[in-house]
Amino acid sequence: MDEINIAQSLEKFIYRKEIKKTLSHIEPILKNHQDLSTVFFSLYEKGIIGEDELAALQTKFMLNQFTSLMEHHFKELSCGIYIHDENEKKMWNGAVTNVSPGYNEYSSGLSTVNDILDGDEIPVYSKQIVAIPDLERGEDITSLNHKKELLKNGYQSICCCPLTYKDHIIGHTVIFSEQKRMFTAEEINMFSMYMTLIEEKLAEVKNHLLPILKNAK
Repeated sequence: MDEINIAQSLEKFIYRKEIKKTLSHIEPILKNHQDLSTVFFSLYEKGIIGEDELAALQTKFMLNQFTSLMEHHFKELSCGIYIHDENEKKMWNGAVTNVSPGYNEYSSGLSTVNDILDGDEIPVYSKQIVAIPDLERGEDITSLNHKKELLKNGYQSICCCPLTYKDHIIGHTVIFSEQKRMFTAEEINMFSMYMTLIEEKLAEVKNHLLPILKNAK
């Protein structure tokens, strides 16, 4: 291996190591309401990350702030954001601060092939709202494919909301409940309204964010 390739390999190793280290601290730090923008900018100034990576990391931080906002407004519910890779047909954890660690492990890099209806190209929950008041009794495609893991990790009800912007399919958000509950029309409309706060930004940086989410697994 020549010197240039060695240097590039070393840079890539340092980049991945720094990114993983930074991401591993994002969610715990959020509990203390600290701003990580200076940390990201420091990595950028040192040449460890580029502009695209800087934007993606800032977006990752924003997503965790967003889930905290959702959980503040909707008490006793947890919120997770999932980004869909249309090429690989997999979903990746975008922000899952208070979601069960067991479900986070299950959902990171999860194949979505079985969640795509015949004749379609994207998972059903990235196309329309899917509200499931009783997972144990659910017979829809989302329940049948994922109820075992959801129930095992303490969830009885979920509501999935698509994340889309114009023609861009981004992924979906899930609201988790440890109790069986009917999601009201007002709540579902509110969930959808909140999605519009992040969809445009996510559409802009999705392609840069996905590699960071994959490397952080």
